[in-house]
Amino acid sequence: MVLTLELPIRPITIDLCASYESRFGALPGWLDEIPPSEAPALLRQALRRGAPLVPADYLS
Repeated sequence: MVLTLELPIRPITIDLCASYESRFGALPGWLDEIPPSEAPALLRQALRRGAPLVPADYLS
């Protein structure tokens, strides 16, 4: 017998900004100051760990 883990299929296009805002409230103001290519990774990080973004997240 082989044990398997079935994970839910997530849609590829997820609006990270809307997900963040629905969970934590408004996006942090400093998020506009960082390169646009780095913002999605930070938003995913915050959603995965369950805590809102702080400026130190960008510096680490």
